[in-house]
Amino acid sequence: MRVGLVTKWFNRGQPVVARQLRSALDELGHETYVLARPKKERGPMKGRLQRDDVWDQPRVDEAKAYDITGEEYSSWVERRGIEAIFCDQDYQFAELATLRRRGVLVIGRFVWEHFTADHVPEAREAFDVVYSFTRCEQERYRSFGLETPYVPWGIHPELLAVEPLPRDDDFVQVIFPGGFVGHRKPIEPVVEAFKRTRDARLRLLVKAQVERKGSADAVRAAAASDERIAFMLEDQPTEDHLRVVAAADVCLVPSRWEGLGLPLFEAMAFGQPVITNDIPPLNEVIEHERNGLLVRSYANGTAKSGIPAYDPDLDEMSAAIERLAEDGERGRLAAGAREVRTERSWDHTVAGIGALIERAASRRAQVTVP
Repeated sequence: MRVGLVTKWFNRGQPVVARQLRSALDELGHETYVLARPKKERGPMKGRLQRDDVWDQPRVDEAKAYDITGEEYSSWVERRGIEAIFCDQDYQFAELATLRRRGVLVIGRFVWEHFTADHVPEAREAFDVVYSFTRCEQERYRSFGLETPYVPWGIHPELLAVEPLPRDDDFVQVIFPGGFVGHRKPIEPVVEAFKRTRDARLRLLVKAQVERKGSADAVRAAAASDERIAFMLEDQPTEDHLRVVAAADVCLVPSRWEGLGLPLFEAMAFGQPVITNDIPPLNEVIEHERNGLLVRSYANGTAKSGIPAYDPDLDEMSAAIERLAEDGERGRLAAGAREVRTERSWDHTVAGIGALIERAASRRAQVTVP
């Protein structure tokens, strides 16, 4: 089958999921195409759309803008002979419904921090199947009356092939993957919790893709007062980025809310214990005292869709960092990370994606699209 993916196409979470999803579809024997939408013209990296590094792939067509016109969708589908499309966070319901009426299978997902009950009627018209990568997301959508099959997200083979950047020190390297260091990433609490630790072997690397003035200033001030803290504010090529992350000993990745949490899967691939919040979906991936430590959090506001946002407890986070400075504790939980890595095999994801296409085709055969 000729399968298209509609997605942003640069070094961010959603496009990484799409790129890895594409490899699953290729593995299933489908011929894949990408309609790459540039980043919205606001915030960091306005209009970003990459064609170098791992994004240099065949059969990638660049959309003219983030909001794709119905004419552009239709032209792409016709020109490429697309029979099914996978979408991620695509709220252009009217345009997708038109494609569906033309016979294209439309399959997609939405992150629970944006998707609300108000979106359900239009989503039903536009999609043959909406699916979920997390149980909490699936449960929330079920409360809206929308059944979304669960596909387990696994550890992509490219992560298992990463060679860590060589190190020649006796430090315990803790890494905080900050991404765009937006409101979802509690960078200042992380820095404050780390500063409360006393183990001289501990080191914190704050690794982000962009420099946001307030956050960067906070890290610089912390680094000036604690020589154990360093930061890297640059968008590295994928291989370089992953080698830096893989060289760490501990992944510190609390979040105020989360859609999927790719750093959790990177940490498992690299055999790193994780410190994060005891909230879903983070606690679906990290099991307390098995492959990481979960810290208590306090509700503080909401995300866009109304799901609670949480602040991590600073004392508990600091204590968890101190615990993982101990070689025995860190080694025990690192072994747990490697154990869970096997359970999160990429084969399960490939099988789940294949089942989605079968489900969409079966439903289409039974239901007349309005």
